[in-house]
Amino acid sequence: MITTLSASAQWKKGSYYDLNGNKNTGLIKRDEQHILYKPTKKDKEIKLTAAEMSGFTVEKDSFRVSHAPVFNQAVIVQVITNGPTKIYVSRPLVKKFSKGSMVGGILGGETGAEIGGHAGALKSYNGYYYGQDENSLSAITMQNFVDITSTIMADKPKVTAKIKDKTFRYGDMDELVILYNTGVEPSLID
Repeated sequence: MITTLSASAQWKKGSYYDLNGNKNTGLIKRDEQHILYKPTKKDKEIKLTAAEMSGFTVEKDSFRVSHAPVFNQAVIVQVITNGPTKIYVSRPLVKKFSKGSMVGGILGGETGAEIGGHAGALKSYNGYYYGQDENSLSAITMQNFVDITSTIMADKPKVTAKIKDKTFRYGDMDELVILYNTGVEPSLID
């Protein structure tokens, strides 16, 4: 069992983009549907909801606010592949933990799932989507996983082969994205 604090509890260097596209650089703390922003450590924090910004970056991770019809509201999604058609993930943050435990994520440490009678919680928290931009998203499902991901990742034949031979399945999306983005099998990363 892994016991950890949520990565969202820390201020990190980043920038947010307002609705007019203006970039504001400083420190960011992410929550599920908003961020806290302050230009410097000494400044007062400002709460910005998903409806008040177009996106933000935290260190190397890029997040966009999606208004896609697949969602019923503005939702923060992380861009996890970059190409003509991108893959996005919605990772709502877990705030309450059973027995103080959490299973942490591997892409930016922003995902989590409760332990203790919540089987399948991780799958219910991570939603994977694809589209040319954050407002034209469709869901990646177990049924369309092979077709969608092998098409999006076709520029890397070794990755596509591992999708088609079922080395990577829908539940392995984070590991698949690591392989696609870095060229290194996740099991080989220390």
